[in-house]
Amino acid sequence: MALRTIVIGGSNTVMQPGYWPSLLANMARRGMALDVVADLSVGGTTSGFGLFQLKAHPGLADADVLIIEYALNDAFVYGDERRPFRHWARFYEGIIRYALEQNPNLRIVSLVFGARSGTYVSAVPSIDAGMHYISDWYETSVINVSRHLMRRFGREVITDPAFYSDQGHYARPIATSIVADIVADDLERILAAPVRARALPLPIDPQHFAGAGVIDAKTLIESRGLPARDYRNRRFGATTADLSRFRLKLEFEKGRPLALSYVCAPEVGPLEISMPGETIEAATLKGGVRDGAFKFLFSMLSCEFLYPGPALLQEPAKLAISIQVAQGVPRTNRHVPKDNVAHAAYDPAAEPVMPLLGILYTGTLKSCVVEPVEAVQPQPAAATERIEAPNI
Repeated sequence: MALRTIVIGGSNTVMQPGYWPSLLANMARRGMALDVVADLSVGGTTSGFGLFQLKAHPGLADADVLIIEYALNDAFVYGDERRPFRHWARFYEGIIRYALEQNPNLRIVSLVFGARSGTYVSAVPSIDAGMHYISDWYETSVINVSRHLMRRFGREVITDPAFYSDQGHYARPIATSIVADIVADDLERILAAPVRARALPLPIDPQHFAGAGVIDAKTLIESRGLPARDYRNRRFGATTADLSRFRLKLEFEKGRPLALSYVCAPEVGPLEISMPGETIEAATLKGGVRDGAFKFLFSMLSCEFLYPGPALLQEPAKLAISIQVAQGVPRTNRHVPKDNVAHAAYDPAAEPVMPLLGILYTGTLKSCVVEPVEAVQPQPAAATERIEAPNI
C-alpha cells in the first residue's frame, strides 16, 4: 500500500523535472510508493511558509509521511547570526511539534540540500546543524544530502558549476538523479522501520511557533468583507482576499504577525505596515513576475524586518498594527526583502492589488477590522530604502 505523503519545501522540490519526480519513481520501484496527498512546496519560501501551509491545509492527521525541504532557503535567509537563527529554530521546531501534535504516528523526514557556495563546503553550517539537533530531540529523521555528496565526491565535484544549474538548484538530469538516489536509499531505510508513536518531549524553545495562528483568505472574505480574487495555473490555484482598497487593522495580545502569505502578480503593490512610532513600506514584487517569466507566484513576506535587534525575540504584551497597500505617500523607511525587487515609481492611475492568502501570527488575536481606504495623491519626495541581496 502506498504511503500517504505530504511535502513542504522550496523550488528544488517544485522543479520539473528534478529530484522529486525521480524520487517518486525510485521509491515506487523499491516497493515503497509515496502517494502524494498534498504537495505544498512553493519556490523561494522558507520554514515560515511551510508552517503556514500545514496550518492552512488539513490532512496531517491522516498522513503517513511528512517531507520537509527548506534547508537551502532557510540558510540563505537566516544565516549564521544568533538572533535570526533562534527565530528560525522556532519555526522549524514549530513545524515538527505541530505535525506530531496532529499525528503522533507521523514519520517526519527533513532533507538537507546546499547551495553551490554553501557554508557546508568549508565550515559547520548552522541551519543544517540546527535541523539535526531539533530532529534528534523529537526523534524524527534527517537525510543530509550535502553531507552525502561531500563524503562521496569531495569539494571539487560539488563546487563545480556543472553540478548546479544555478546558485541554488542541482543540474538536470545527472545531479538531480544522484540526489534522488541518495534520498531514496535513506528514505527506504527510514520507512522500513516500525512505526512508533511517541509522547511529545518538552520543547527546546518554550517560545516555539507550533501554536501560531492563521487568518486565512476565506475568513477575510466571508467574515471581513474583502473582495475575492482567483489565481490559477496548471500547478497552483487559490482564492485570495484582495486588500487593494482596504486597510486591515489588527490587535494582538502577547503576540504579533510572523509572516504574510500572498500572491505576487504584476499589478501587486507595496505594503504599508504601521506600528506605534513607525511606518514601513515593504516591497512585495518578485523579479520573475516583474520580468514576465511568471504570471504570478505564491509568496510570503516574513515580518522579521519589523522587529529589529533584540525585539526579534521578544513578544510584546500588546501590539496594534495596520496593513494596507502603499498609497504613494513618501515614507522614511522602505524595505526590500532578499527575494523581492523594488517597485516602479508610483502611478496614481494604477490600481495595485494585494491578494492575501493569509497571515501567520503568534499570541492572541484580539481584534481584526477591515476598513476602506481613500486614495491619496502622491507627493514627490525621497525615501530611504533598505535593499537586501536577491534570493536564490
